[in-house]
Amino acid sequence: MRRSLLGPVSLACAAILACGGGGGGGGGGGAPPPGPVATFLCSDSPAAPDQVVMKCAAKASADVWEIAVVIGVPTTSKDINGFAFDVVFDPLLLAYVPGSAQAGNLLFQNVGTPLFAAATDPGDPGRLVVGISKPGSQGVAGVPGYELIMIFEIKSLTASPFGPEMVKFDRFRAFDSSDHLIPSITYSDQLLLSLQ
Repeated sequence: MRRSLLGPVSLACAAILACGGGGGGGGGGGAPPPGPVATFLCSDSPAAPDQVVMKCAAKASADVWEIAVVIGVPTTSKDINGFAFDVVFDPLLLAYVPGSAQAGNLLFQNVGTPLFAAATDPGDPGRLVVGISKPGSQGVAGVPGYELIMIFEIKSLTASPFGPEMVKFDRFRAFDSSDHLIPSITYSDQLLLSLQ
């Protein structure tokens, strides 16, 4: 009789262990599996000729994107000498990575090194103020291989999902070697960042 009772008891114990009920010291089956990890995402669209846009260049780390400011080429203007604009974003969600801004190759054509400055407005951490200009009396054209105006990095400040959040241009100007505005050069806000 005793032998017949051990058979069903052994089967019941084996079933409990197979379902994860044992083996941990009776603490309730272990930790639950981790939830999905939010991913910092960037999306953009191509630039049309004479249109300045922001592009997703590369993901520098889990919470940092490298952003390129480019002009669609070829440009109709052959006398581009500089740009002045602000990049505006939500400072509760995003931050400019200090010191990450660099001049692109567009204004390095021909002779001279461009004058370049990029910094956040001390009174507005969600506004990156940019100025770049080519020295000398002759501007350049945007051609394939020479369309990068600048590059910078932007960081997510939160671990909570957000977005899509648009990063925008403000106070945009493109000017020629006589410091006149170039009306054919426009801009488009199309860069979206999100944490999902």
